[in-house]
Amino acid sequence: MAFDLDETFQLDIAQMNLKKVHSVVFSLHEPKIPFVIWLLENPNSLVALPGKISLRHHDYIHILLGRGISPQNEAFVIGFTMDNDLKTNKLHLFIYKIFAKFIYPYPYNFSTLDLINFHLGFMYGRRIKTKQIN
Repeated sequence: MAFDLDETFQLDIAQMNLKKVHSVVFSLHEPKIPFVIWLLENPNSLVALPGKISLRHHDYIHILLGRGISPQNEAFVIGFTMDNDLKTNKLHLFIYKIFAKFIYPYPYNFSTLDLINFHLGFMYGRRIKTKQIN
């Protein structure tokens, strides 16, 4: 199985465990998360939305879904995680989309294409049998 890191390079992960893949793929990618994003997405925040997940586990979802780190893949993974959480409702979705489109700072804010990928991930998160992956 190959992990496509946004066409930068391909990584053969068939013989690697999740922790090893994470160390290879995400070791150089340690972003400083803005407070407003931490507020809505981090499990330690009192106002985090359903689908909240630690950064390391969020990265694991990228790997398990075979998603790279482009903005569109990021949006897909966030959508997947949110709708895989059975507590997510339409109000949560509305709040998240407003923040992601208009309030999150660049480069974390969502474009129209990112929102499309967010919805694709959202639909996929609801369809799979395993729930509450976060």
